[in-house]
Amino acid sequence: MAYGADRSQLLARNVGGNTPLHCAARAGHIRMVRYLIDLAKTDEEGGERARAMVGIGNKRGETALHEAIRSGCMDMEWMVRELMSVDNQLARVDAFDGTSPLFLAISTGYYSLARSLYDNYDKALSYSGPEGQNALHAAAFHGFRHGKGMTKLLLEWNPNLVRQADDSISTPLHFAASAEDSTLELFLLVFPEWDFQSALSVMLPKEWVYRFYRWREHPTFLLVDACPNLSFQPDRNGLYPVHVAASAGSLVPIVILLRRSPDCGQLRDAQGRTFLHIAVEKKMLKIVQFVARRLKYKAIMNIQDYNGNTALHLAVVEGNWDIFRILVGNMHVRLNLTNESGATPMDIALCNAPLGFYFGRHARHRILMNLTLANAKRSFYRRDRFLDQYGPKLDEAEESQKITTFAQIGGIGSVLVATATFAATFTMPGDPSNTGPNTLANGKGGSPTFASLYAFRAFIISNTLAFICSTLATFSLVYTGVATVDIQNRIKLVAFSMELLKGAARSFCVTFGFAIYMVLPPEVARVSGTDMAACAMMILALVDAAWAILPIVTDTTILLSREDWGSMTKRLIKLGAGILANIVYVLWPYIVIFGLAAIKKISGSKV
Repeated sequence: MAYGADRSQLLARNVGGNTPLHCAARAGHIRMVRYLIDLAKTDEEGGERARAMVGIGNKRGETALHEAIRSGCMDMEWMVRELMSVDNQLARVDAFDGTSPLFLAISTGYYSLARSLYDNYDKALSYSGPEGQNALHAAAFHGFRHGKGMTKLLLEWNPNLVRQADDSISTPLHFAASAEDSTLELFLLVFPEWDFQSALSVMLPKEWVYRFYRWREHPTFLLVDACPNLSFQPDRNGLYPVHVAASAGSLVPIVILLRRSPDCGQLRDAQGRTFLHIAVEKKMLKIVQFVARRLKYKAIMNIQDYNGNTALHLAVVEGNWDIFRILVGNMHVRLNLTNESGATPMDIALCNAPLGFYFGRHARHRILMNLTLANAKRSFYRRDRFLDQYGPKLDEAEESQKITTFAQIGGIGSVLVATATFAATFTMPGDPSNTGPNTLANGKGGSPTFASLYAFRAFIISNTLAFICSTLATFSLVYTGVATVDIQNRIKLVAFSMELLKGAARSFCVTFGFAIYMVLPPEVARVSGTDMAACAMMILALVDAAWAILPIVTDTTILLSREDWGSMTKRLIKLGAGILANIVYVLWPYIVIFGLAAIKKISGSKV
């Protein structure tokens, strides 16, 4: 009725410059789109009026074809067919920002529609995109999982697209390099994602990886194959495709680029960084692993950027233990190079070393210890002047808050252990109510029936040790939480309390294990005997020891490959001595408990 009253309403616009056809296409209303087109064709101008209507752009310069593609509805391809039947050159019309219908279809993942626009309607369609991009940028960005087929088609349709850079001088190869790695996701209950293909790319020979992805027609391979020189074209910020891949954590493009153009591995960006520098800064562990585990890349391990920093310098600056471990375990990585400020990795580690109270596995502490073990050298600055100028400074306010918080939490744990061990003293396993004439005459009245057992002796010793450690920890934590005590003494007390809490917890576990053994029915106890308790305690000790000692072992063994750590014999002696010392340090409660119990049993002591 409205159209019959005023035929100009068919081309009327709303605030956004949209005609009724725009609105119908955006809503995915195929019947309304068809009806509006039929209405336009019934006018005196016929097809010309309909062609003018479908070609009208809104305030963004987008036609109804853009809106139909963006709608993503089930009837999208039918709407596109209706619109293109009116004007088969409609796919040549770009929005004001340069977005063409083809670019929009590819960037939103409608690849079948993109093929249809080219094959069925207009082979001279526009490839344009926003910010100077083209459709190949969008296809390459979708990467291996989604965009490889489209990338190949676009290269066939228009080979010149591969050389076109956008406003930031980024080529389609830059976009392909930044796409996420191809992954094989496996969801197992609570495990979110396992990146199997990326892991294989690290471990497998590079040639295997390259041939596999060449066979699968990875977009990076297709683009490099179409124009090999793209590997050496930087963007506006001086980043080459290999740098972009390292920044995005995309290992497969790096493998392909290094295989096709080996020299691009030593390309430097505007700051003099190689792709390895960027991988370290961005904490891309798998890329660092890939480079460090292959001898042919040893030449780039010690390249310095324009600030004189190697990859190892940056790993120490970032405080990333995993990347540092990979680099320092490579015998070709030099530990004593100085940067433009005259600092070696050891200097940087000293400047960033944690002060005050910190967890023993603190990454920066482990980095400093490993550089020390590896005999890494400092610069030629006098140590006193260096520490005055660059040394870390203790933030007493922050440290006080940290200690107070720990004292509150640790105090709860120490009191709980002290309470439980105190109660266990008066509720020992066995029957202490034996008060017959014979037992009283022998002076054994009221003593537990298990008093002569090895397990009981171990129970008493472990319970006593747990009580002593937890009580001392409780009193120490009282002082650590008092702000009037100077900060250095509080740091010492809180570290002492932490070690006491560990000893109390380990001793209490032994108490619990032997208590369970002694309260078992005799027939069960005889089946397994003391072996069962010993086995349980050994498992407990080994699990606890593994948790505490494994980092020490890994920290030390990575240095075995370094020649600057001395001869192999000297390295093994250092390694063995370090592990043994830490075993004693970690397992001292078990050594005390089982050692004293064994001594009492051998000496024939009754208790």
